[in-house]
Amino acid sequence: MVLKTLVTLALATGFAAAKPINTPKELPAYAKRQFEALAALGGNQQSQAFNFIDGFNNFNNQQQVIQVKEQNLQIVDNGRQQAVVQQVNEVLIVQNEQDGFNRDLNNLFRKSSMRRERNDRATVMLVVQQIQVSVQDDRGNAFQQDVFVQSAVVANRGARETNTVMLFESKAIVATEILGNRGGRGGLGAGIAGQTNAGALLPTKTAGVQLLGAKPTWSEVVEDPAATLGAVWQAELQDLQNAEQDQADNQVNDDAAQQEKQALDQTAEEQKKKDEEAAKQAEEQKKKDEEAAKQAEEQQKQQDEQAKKDAEQQAQQAQQGQENAGADAAAPPADAAVPPADAAAPPAEA
Repeated sequence: MVLKTLVTLALATGFAAAKPINTPKELPAYAKRQFEALAALGGNQQSQAFNFIDGFNNFNNQQQVIQVKEQNLQIVDNGRQQAVVQQVNEVLIVQNEQDGFNRDLNNLFRKSSMRRERNDRATVMLVVQQIQVSVQDDRGNAFQQDVFVQSAVVANRGARETNTVMLFESKAIVATEILGNRGGRGGLGAGIAGQTNAGALLPTKTAGVQLLGAKPTWSEVVEDPAATLGAVWQAELQDLQNAEQDQADNQVNDDAAQQEKQALDQTAEEQKKKDEEAAKQAEEQKKKDEEAAKQAEEQQKQQDEQAKKDAEQQAQQAQQGQENAGADAAAPPADAAVPPADAAAPPAEA
């Protein structure tokens, strides 16, 4: 027989209103309630259009239906099974009334952790919570049974690949303790910024849970991120609310600023020396360049004068050669002025 029980829960717990922060004496204390401008939490540029405060308020107040399915719960005595299922339903109702916000916050831890660690795929987390049930049968005999409540939480929805893992909540729920404390809700207020109807316009969520009579197994079991992140958030949130260490924290900040100022002054002084040395080297290089240019100019002048002298000498030599050639052309031939020797002498017999 398949029994489905629908339980409508309004998650009406949340963060308490923020307390005034410690401020310098020159400024009055003010309450941290102006959250309207909070958008890109943690510098996430992709969340410019998302207001985290409204987001927390919305899922803090959004109504949710829990659908309990017992078809996989196998208990031999059917009468006992119905009593067990009834007590599990009561535990889930009270738990969500008293601790619904923490449950959703734990799921947020799980989703964000898996999205960060396995950002290339979607991850279906089978979250298993152990409930220790204690009931009596129709004869008044006490009967104890461990029931495992399994729900599914999906991280990085929409990725091309999907894998499924199983994780177990670290603490088992004792039914008698939960049902014995149902008198007080123990919530955390009516939302971060006092918005009691923030989730009124949002669609009703449906959370299906499976009841199992033994601890389930899966091919991949991982550590519950909520166990570590929840403890981290709790410790750091409590530390943020404490004022005992404010003076010491501020002194650390003052000391760090002084060290930074000294480092900046030292860097500025070193840069000043570098600039002065560079200017000095530039001036020396300028003088060297001017001296080299002067020497080059003087050398070019000497070369020009020498070339001029060489050209004048060559011109004089050419003119002298021309004059010598003209003189040689005007002089008579040497053999025309001397008569033959046999023509001048008389005959020997006369």
